[in-house]
Amino acid sequence: MKRFSFTLLISLLVILLCITSFSFAAEKVYKWRAVSHQLVGTARYEKTVVPFCEMVNKASNGRLIIEPYGAGVLFPVFDSLDAVRDGVVQMAMVWSGYWAGKDPVFALAGSRPGDPIRSFSENYYRSEKLAPLLSKVYAKYAVTSLGSFDFASPEILMSRVPIRTLEDFKGKNIRTGGLGASFYPLLGASAVSLSGPEIYTSLQLGTVDAAEYNDWLVNKELGFNEVTKYVIEPCIHTGATDDKELIVNPAAWNGLPDDLKNIVLACRDMARYLSAIAYDVESQKSKKEWVADGVEIITLSDADAKKARSFANEVVVEFSKKSPETQEYVKIYAEVLNDLGYDDIAKELGYTE
Repeated sequence: MKRFSFTLLISLLVILLCITSFSFAAEKVYKWRAVSHQLVGTARYEKTVVPFCEMVNKASNGRLIIEPYGAGVLFPVFDSLDAVRDGVVQMAMVWSGYWAGKDPVFALAGSRPGDPIRSFSENYYRSEKLAPLLSKVYAKYAVTSLGSFDFASPEILMSRVPIRTLEDFKGKNIRTGGLGASFYPLLGASAVSLSGPEIYTSLQLGTVDAAEYNDWLVNKELGFNEVTKYVIEPCIHTGATDDKELIVNPAAWNGLPDDLKNIVLACRDMARYLSAIAYDVESQKSKKEWVADGVEIITLSDADAKKARSFANEVVVEFSKKSPETQEYVKIYAEVLNDLGYDDIAKELGYTE
């Protein structure tokens, strides 16, 4: 009888310890820091980054607290990938194009010359198709990708001078980034590299004739409408894209319970939805304000736009030779364009039935 009681007591203690351990595990609070390349106070920070962190905190009942930091607050934006890898921060929402110097796939993920995609739905169809490949490339740099964080509507090409035809590009100095440096010279223009804060003064002083940077909304927040006389559409260099990739430190991510991981992913999806409103819809509203301010919108002819895209496709095809991963990227991208009905562009990029 005593032996039975002792065995029962041990069993009860084991059960009690298990319950206590589970309770402590359930109560554990995880505190993360997250960085973004967007500036505090701008729509692309306040309308998705901040709400995302607040949603995770609320949905997890305070078990996962993510503290957001804007561009340059903790360290330079270009250090963000390494900072996530090293655990200096646990998370980042940053445009993949910043890591183009590390791997050419990141350049394609950032922007694709001649991209015809404009809408939220088409952008995310492409994004989901390319996510496994991009995740594999991020893993090479010891970082876990959780996919696209939010949506960026197409950039606009702002100009001091009228550019009404492809011929008018010749001799112009155009601020661009990424593969635009290879694209604009094919139109006879010179590609100029400038940081965001330098664009205003360069347009104002005529250092550059035109500049592509962001959409109507963000560019107006930066005051570029004050030094722009014309906007050329479509901006052939880049279409809609993923404004930020959501990346995390692998150890921190793997250390989260499954329910918290699911909360992060659900809140990521909500951030994507918010971006469609906060960025795309608000950008269209801002477009009206640009026109009201006296900025003229110039629309390239269909023939010129098609010819420019052919030049752009040449750049993408040539760039695809950089590595096996870039070849795979362009192959998937071409398949997506074919699925979406952009047959001619898909074929120029190498798609075959």
